[in-house]
Amino acid sequence: MADRLSCPSAHPKYNGTTVIGVVGKRDGVTRVSMLPKALPLEAVAGLIPETVPITEVLRLGGSCVEHRCSNFENGRCSLASRIVARLPEVEDRLFPCALRPTCVWWNQEGPAACRRCPQIVTEPFRASAMMHEVAVPPAQPATPAAESDGV
Repeated sequence: MADRLSCPSAHPKYNGTTVIGVVGKRDGVTRVSMLPKALPLEAVAGLIPETVPITEVLRLGGSCVEHRCSNFENGRCSLASRIVARLPEVEDRLFPCALRPTCVWWNQEGPAACRRCPQIVTEPFRASAMMHEVAVPPAQPATPAAESDGV
């Protein structure tokens, strides 16, 4: 993969994390409205009550942490591959996205990832059984540095 690719499902604990979308619900369906320009997480984090996980209401982007993420396998994001293989498209056109030029999912899977992206939420307890299944990385040898950046 090229240097400096971004993860469209980043964890807030990493430095440089940005807000790339807002999670909402319409007609009982959770969707992310992607922002045309990323915002620094610090600029909006204080607006969210401490009792609400940030990733429940915001979609975050950040640098791909590659081997430190349990979804990174054989030089690729296995989460992006599972999303494209298992989830239906929810958009028929590509909307503006702050992360697309550097997005690891876009660079790896192309428009197919973007058409599924708005349904990906980080807080899996709010997700369907299929979303839980897609979010689980394939079995990998346990390493202390392996951790998921979320879904």
